[in-house]
Amino acid sequence: MPIRRWTRPLAGVLLASSLVACGGTADDNVGVFKGVPDVVVAGSVSNDLTIDSAEGGTLAFAKTELTAGTGEIKVTFNNKGAVPHNWVLVSPGEEDKTVTDASTDANFEAKNALAHTPTINGGESNQVTFNIAEAGTYSFICTYPGHYAGGMKGTFKVVAAGGGAAPAGGGAGLTVNSGDAANMTFVETELSANAGEVTVSFNNAGTLPHNLAIVKPGEEQKAVDSAVANAPDFMPSADTVLGTTKTINGGETASVTANLEPGTYSYICAYPGHYASGMKGTLTVK
Repeated sequence: MPIRRWTRPLAGVLLASSLVACGGTADDNVGVFKGVPDVVVAGSVSNDLTIDSAEGGTLAFAKTELTAGTGEIKVTFNNKGAVPHNWVLVSPGEEDKTVTDASTDANFEAKNALAHTPTINGGESNQVTFNIAEAGTYSFICTYPGHYAGGMKGTFKVVAAGGGAAPAGGGAGLTVNSGDAANMTFVETELSANAGEVTVSFNNAGTLPHNLAIVKPGEEQKAVDSAVANAPDFMPSADTVLGTTKTINGGETASVTANLEPGTYSYICAYPGHYASGMKGTLTVK
């Protein structure tokens, strides 16, 4: 259901959590808001994962979605079927190319993929350990001939792990996650950084659209009011914030960089109703 453009500012009104917005022109800074399944917040996910193939001759994985945090990840693949399979991690859009490349290998292994197990027979298991540094959505497939085309594929979500204090050398490396489901909160409510260029990565782990705006203390409502007037993306105007991410859907990631002097700042979600519901935190710059 599209959001109507507001013709006058909304004062003190909380938008219902079921409200969604649709994208506009190609120049808009926000895509189509959509409901997504609950996404696990980084920090509570396991990076030691297990996935099975379907049993018998079915060309499918028993699970079609996996979630892990950035860093070292281990995947154990169990072939429960009656035909050979492998487990291969690729970037979205690279599936067909990876399958074609694997067809030239004697064992149909995708050696140029982000990660892969060997091709194993039914009843066998194998493990692969790899590192993913960047949060995002990837694909996993079986590259044995005909299996990917037959439906043997899934989605691998990587959420940024960490948060908290900045590294000693500067202000990069900060991470903030939203609360899961429809919670209007940030998981990390206190950050610290050194003065200078500060970058915060924001992961929307919920089912509602969110953004992250850095503001001076006392300027929070001013930023929210400007966002209310900026339907349908509900981003605060540049003159009301020190920096802001775009408004993103659940499962997406964005970042904001601001040049900050020593002091105390606030970071908020300026999407209507979210700051008033408690979606805020404190950034201390030394």
